[in-house]
Amino acid sequence: MSRERSAVRNRLEFALYRLVRAGAGALGPRALSRLGSAAGGAFLAASARRREILRFNLSLAFPEMPEDERRRMAREVSRHFGRVSLDILRLQRLDREEFQRSVTVDGEQHVAAAAERGRGIIYLAAHMGLWEVAALTIGLIRPETFLIVNRPLDNPLLEAEVAAFRSRFGNEPLGKRQVLRTILHHLAERGAVGFLVDQRVNPDVGVEVPFFGHPTWTHPALARIVRKTRTPVVPVCALWEGPGRYQVSFFAPLLPDELGEAELEDLTLTRRFSEITEWMIRRRPEQWLWFHDRWRHLRLEAERRTSPPQGRR
Repeated sequence: MSRERSAVRNRLEFALYRLVRAGAGALGPRALSRLGSAAGGAFLAASARRREILRFNLSLAFPEMPEDERRRMAREVSRHFGRVSLDILRLQRLDREEFQRSVTVDGEQHVAAAAERGRGIIYLAAHMGLWEVAALTIGLIRPETFLIVNRPLDNPLLEAEVAAFRSRFGNEPLGKRQVLRTILHHLAERGAVGFLVDQRVNPDVGVEVPFFGHPTWTHPALARIVRKTRTPVVPVCALWEGPGRYQVSFFAPLLPDELGEAELEDLTLTRRFSEITEWMIRRRPEQWLWFHDRWRHLRLEAERRTSPPQGRR
């Protein structure tokens, strides 16, 4: 019975997705931006749990910021993700030329410098701006096949659609297919791989490193791959610059060949990646995914401290 309900739910979600995508394609970028901004504001008002996480994260990361400014940033974060959530549907309908006209690229010299090392390229990104635009842009401007490390969606119908979108311009979503072995082989063939390392993991698989001045559990897999392969790491982000416009920026690569063995340890290198990620976010903090429960252990600890003690009945 549950299997049948699951299939029905998958089809209903897919039908809704197709309907919303058709509507997004019928609107121009400006109208879609206004609609997405309103939808993001409505989400902030309706979701008490995400609103709580958002405000806790901002207070933790920016303790010196006045409360009214943090509230303004919270609204801007919500509006931003409302905009890009709809805009990603519009982007799915663009051809190569239309997509290229919507994106400005800078810092390509940093990618070229990394490629000269002859060891492939690892791109370090965060959940900010619209990271899917960064991946598609890499597929357009670089000759290497770009592997995207991703978690497949629970709905297989939606996953097939998203995978097809990500595969445009020669990219390959990795999913769960022998991930580590595939990555190592691909880098040995001088390919490219993208990682997003700004989300919380469980303590049993992570290492604890600072992020915005507070401890966070972060997966050391990227550090281990870099230590093993000595692959250059190029930070990249794709920022929303207005309706229908994105700015993709590449930054100076981290070159493992120039690091000492102590700097290549899991904890040290993961900390370095966390610092780079924080630096990118601080450039445009309103475009990072502050809804993510990055400091969950600290939030729950704060809740326990402020909760009234249970009295006897």
